[in-house]
Amino acid sequence: MDDPEIILELIHYHPNFKAMYSHLYDICRNIERVMDMFSKELQELDKNTVQLMIDEMQDTIDAQKGTIDVQKDTIDAQKKALDDKDKLIHDLQQKLKAL
Repeated sequence: MDDPEIILELIHYHPNFKAMYSHLYDICRNIERVMDMFSKELQELDKNTVQLMIDEMQDTIDAQKGTIDVQKDTIDAQKKALDDKDKLIHDLQQKLKAL
């Protein structure tokens, strides 16, 4: 059995197949339309890929900002501890001078 006979047999047993086959046949005859369809799909895929990359970069930036905030808090706490120690040393030096 060759291809046209198979198509006719399918149409005979499944009449709804004729409309689908006709639509697909028309699309295949119009390659420019097919390429345009693929082009639009690829454009959407590119857009979605770019958005995904932006979202992933934003997640990375947010995580790094969190790390920086924690490190800043640690630095601030260490700076306060050093300032407290400097004040204590200054106070002790003054007491020593008084003695």
